[in-house]
Amino acid sequence: MGYRYDMRNYSPQQKAIVRQRDEEEKFRREEAERQKVKCEESPRNGDYEGVYFNKNGNCLLELRVSGTAIVNAPCGLKDIDIKKWLCETGREYLDKVKKFEIVTILSHDIENQKIITEWESLRREDLPEEFDS
Repeated sequence: MGYRYDMRNYSPQQKAIVRQRDEEEKFRREEAERQKVKCEESPRNGDYEGVYFNKNGNCLLELRVSGTAIVNAPCGLKDIDIKKWLCETGREYLDKVKKFEIVTILSHDIENQKIITEWESLRREDLPEEFDS
């Protein structure tokens, strides 16, 4: 913490109180940053684009959208940033995720950039062995 010019006319006790509050606030901000769910691009292993949602180093969800859905005109995904759309869409459903799963959104699940199929009815992929537990 650097010198606070706004505190130069205050007593040492008041400066200590403010310094303590500043340190606590900094700690709270850092802790909140660690708790945030991060959205990262997943490797492309097929005809889809996907993102991972991670929190504290744990994978919560991999959300994918099929290549057909991306180019299908009624879906409305052709000329947008698909990674950003997946991140925004996935965040809406994170509270419904109980354990790691891979969810693929197909062309008949989307209309005008909105998912029209119930979350529970979206296609689930088989999990790789390292996630089976």
